[in-house]
Parts: sequence; C-alpha cells; structure tokens
Amino acid sequence: MSGSNKGRWYIKLGESVQGPFPNKLIGRYLILGRITQDMLVSQDKAHWAAIKDYPAMVPEVVKEAGSPQGDRALMLARIREDERSSQKTSDSLIQGDDSFSVSPDERREKEDQIMQLHRQMRDDVLNQYSQKLHKPIIYYSIGAFLVMILAGFFIISQSGDDAQKVDCSGPAQPGINWSGCNRQGDVLRGANLEGANLRSAILRSADLSAAQLQNADLAYANLSQSILLSAQLQNTNLKGANLRQANLQGADLTSADLSYAELVGSQLQGAILKQTIFDHAIWVNGETCLSGSVGACLIARP
Repeated sequence: MSGSNKGRWYIKLGESVQGPFPNKLIGRYLILGRITQDMLVSQDKAHWAAIKDYPAMVPEVVKEAGSPQGDRALMLARIREDERSSQKTSDSLIQGDDSFSVSPDERREKEDQIMQLHRQMRDDVLNQYSQKLHKPIIYYSIGAFLVMILAGFFIISQSGDDAQKVDCSGPAQPGINWSGCNRQGDVLRGANLEGANLRSAILRSADLSAAQLQNADLAYANLSQSILLSAQLQNTNLKGANLRQANLQGADLTSADLSYAELVGSQLQGAILKQTIFDHAIWVNGETCLSGSVGACLIARP
C-alpha cells in the first residue's frame, strides 16, 4: 500500500469506485446518514471490506444508536455536523451519486424535525437545573461542558496524526502500528509484537502461535479462526475483539481485557485466565457473560 493512501479509503458503489477519502470524512457522513456501514471500502482497490469491519472508523455515536438515548445522541451529532456543512456548496461525499441527494423540501422537513428535538432537549436540561441551581453554577456547568466538547474535538484531530504513523507493510516488531491493517492469513508464529498497536486490524486466520503480544492493543480486531496457541497475551487489550472459532489453547491471558469480545466456538483448553476480564463478552456457547466476570465467565441462571 502506497504511503499517499495511509488513512484514506476508496468507496465502492456497484461498479463505481470513488475516493480516496480520509477517515474523518467517512465518519462524518456515517453520522449524517449519507453512507452506511455496509458500504465497501479499500485502501488499495484490491482488498474490499464493509465499513463495519473497521470499527475504529465508525463513530461511537453511530455504534450506540438503536436505543432512545442513543438515537437522541445521534440526532444531536447530526445537528452539529449539519451546522458545519450548511455553508458549504459541495455537500456530497461522492459527486453525481443520486443516493446522497436530498430535495430542498425534504432537507427543510428533516432539519425542522432535528431542530425541534434539539430545542426540546435543551429546554429539558435547563428546566431540570433551573429549580435546583443558581445561575452562576449553571454558567459554570455550561462552560465545563463546552470545554469537554473542545477537548473531544482536539482528541479527534490528533487521531488523524496517528493514522499517518500506521505502517501496514512494516515488519513484525515490538510497538509496530498495524491499526486497521489487513494482515489476514499472515504467518506470525513466535513474532514479538509486544506493545504493538493492532487496534481494528484484520488478522482473520492468522497464525500467531507462541506470539508475544503482551500489552498490545487488539481492541476490536478481527481474530476469527486465528491460531493463538500458547500466545503470550498478558495485559493485552482485546476489548470487542472478534475471536470466533479462534484457537487459544495454552494461551496466557493473565489480566487481559476481553470485555465485549466474541468467543463463540473458540478453544480455551489450558488457557491461563487469571484476572482476565470477560464483562459482557459472548462466551464460547453463545451466552453473554455478566458484568463482574473476572477469571471466568459468569452466566445468569434462571
């Protein structure tokens, strides 16, 4: 993959390929609903996968949609993004694609609904605190909230710089940044990847037998059908990782975080699970582990 495309993605719509586009722009249009998580993306026009296969590209507010609270949060996010884009003349991610065009009447109707919800939520918050707090305290609270928003924008802007450091073609070594990289089927037996950034990487069917992955970040990585025999995974972040049908026999998972990970069909015989966190993980039999599952999966019994 060429250096010029690091952190930038092509999008496929039928036979048409558009791009490349930066991660930040794709996330923005996911929030606005202009594109969906099922759309195919690629950094090299050769290997395509759905956006949802790269969880790091999907904004948290989009992931959490589906509940009343999550939907309201998504609406507010859309308000912010709509306000940012209202002054721009080119408001489509992919030029000439009718699927992203909205008639003026439809846009006004949608904006009216969104602004109505925004005003309702604003009034609810102000009414809740007006009877309990003095005005100066309210002003301080609003100021603190604005500071938090600005801090969030700063973190997002810094994430773009981190993407430039990704080295998908780099050799396996401690601290390597393969975040979001496609290393499917790679043979990495005994590799030293201690402290590596493999967040959201695709390692499906990879051979990581006896690999050293201590303190590595494998959050949301796709490790389905991978071989992790006797792998060293102490203090490893595997939150939300896909470990379906993975072979973890004899692996050392001491103090590893597997909260929200998928373990359906995985093999854990002989694995060391001391202080391993399984909060809300999907266990090998498909049942969900309870909060507080440490060292073992606690399953609710009827």
